[in-house]
Amino acid sequence: MNFTTQIILLLGGLALFLHGMNVMTDGLKAAAGSKMKSFLQGMTRNRWTSLVAGTGITAVIQSSSVTTVLAVGFVSAGLISFQSTLGIILGANVGTTITAQIIAFKITKASWIMIAVGFLAGFLFKNKIVKNVGTIILGLGLVFLGMSVMSEATAPLKSYEPFLDLMEGLDNYVYGILIGALFTALVQSSSATTGIVIIMASQGLIAIEPAIAIIMGANIGTCVTAILSALGKPKAAVRVAVSHVLFKVLGVVLWYAFIPQLAHLVDAISPGSESRQVANAHTIFNLANTFLFIWLVTPISKLVVWLVPEKKKEVRLFPELHEFYLEDVSLALDLSQSSIAKLGEKVLEILKAGIPMALTGKEQQLVELRYEDAFIDKGHAEILTFLQKIQSQSISKKQSHILERQIEAVNVLESAADLVTTSLVEAAEHRIEKRFEVSSDTVQRIAVVHKIALDAFYTAVLFYSEDDISTDDSLAKDQFKKELQDVRLYLIERLSVSDENRIEIYRFESEVLEGIRRIHALARRLKRKAG
Repeated sequence: MNFTTQIILLLGGLALFLHGMNVMTDGLKAAAGSKMKSFLQGMTRNRWTSLVAGTGITAVIQSSSVTTVLAVGFVSAGLISFQSTLGIILGANVGTTITAQIIAFKITKASWIMIAVGFLAGFLFKNKIVKNVGTIILGLGLVFLGMSVMSEATAPLKSYEPFLDLMEGLDNYVYGILIGALFTALVQSSSATTGIVIIMASQGLIAIEPAIAIIMGANIGTCVTAILSALGKPKAAVRVAVSHVLFKVLGVVLWYAFIPQLAHLVDAISPGSESRQVANAHTIFNLANTFLFIWLVTPISKLVVWLVPEKKKEVRLFPELHEFYLEDVSLALDLSQSSIAKLGEKVLEILKAGIPMALTGKEQQLVELRYEDAFIDKGHAEILTFLQKIQSQSISKKQSHILERQIEAVNVLESAADLVTTSLVEAAEHRIEKRFEVSSDTVQRIAVVHKIALDAFYTAVLFYSEDDISTDDSLAKDQFKKELQDVRLYLIERLSVSDENRIEIYRFESEVLEGIRRIHALARRLKRKAG
């Protein structure tokens, strides 16, 4: 044997296999589009629908990590409970078994044709559907080509005595589990481990029982990937990783004593086809564990929450805006939009309290109002930082337009808050310093205009938290103009009132009125950016 050549072939084949999986997953994700998000969110009513959702999406896109990112994102945004994600995770484990079933067909002779067809479909056609299908075929062709190269690399091992002696040592299932776990942790792909085991089994290099042990070990090895990917991630992601560990390790412990029985079962199902036997064992193992653990999601979710508690004090205002979610730009934009809605609600509170405080508030109330600006500034910075990170990703033209609108919207919100906490607070401090008061009649008239502006701002903020809002505010706009003009005329008439501070009062009241006009204008601008 030429070990150098065989090792290069094996590593090259493995690289082709992994790259093919990535290409195929990208094509499947693009073909599935954003529909998988709405499907996943709509299918989390109970543990069974969550299981179906996790299985369906992972079977379609062949990426449990993408399914997990979506689920974690929904938890962080408060759209689904953590318990619902356990059903999705279990379903994702079932969905990934489709990969092993595809690999077991071993149509390696068609790999070059698939690569050629897939490349030409993406190169010659502009239609997105054709391009996506081409990418999927190209990726699958690379997977089978990688398997063909790995098969060529391992073929000489059939007559290599030291290797055959090593395989006999795998009758101790613990060794097989350890090998499967370590190799999967190294390459970070249980599909790669499954593919290699299928190749070895089909060439007679490994018996079915130790092959099953390695497959079980690969399931534990994926836990290492999940744990590493969760480091520094949101609590929801860490809890998902811990759930992975519990499900996988407990599953292997439960099945360890029944490996011979499982081997007999798959031999009866697929006699004479070692590759199909390995794939079937992988599917049965995951299906059985899924239908066992689906009944235990409630106690397991409580256990995981206890193991990974929330921090008592969260420093970030919007912890859901985490780099973890940048893996799915569409989800990241949804999370930033929901954060804008939350920031808008806080700004709305400031606008509601700010005008009355400016007109009649005491000095301490104005000081407290100024403190609110720090919250808005921090939220503004967090959202903009997250949007900046989204901008650095590979995004579509449509996503770029959404991003631009969100940047504008968060700037509008900060401007609205600054208008009250800075400009009007300074005007109110001048009122207190000069010791003049605004008449109750003027306060009531300004309150009417203020309410119309607040309603407009509320409607605009609602656009960032609701999916479908259709309002015709043309009448409200005309009403605002009329009421604003009426108050302006009223303030001009009040100039004739005999009062040594009349000019100061008029300037102050006009400044407050102008602030309300700007709030209404910002509300309309905010609404346009939500469209």
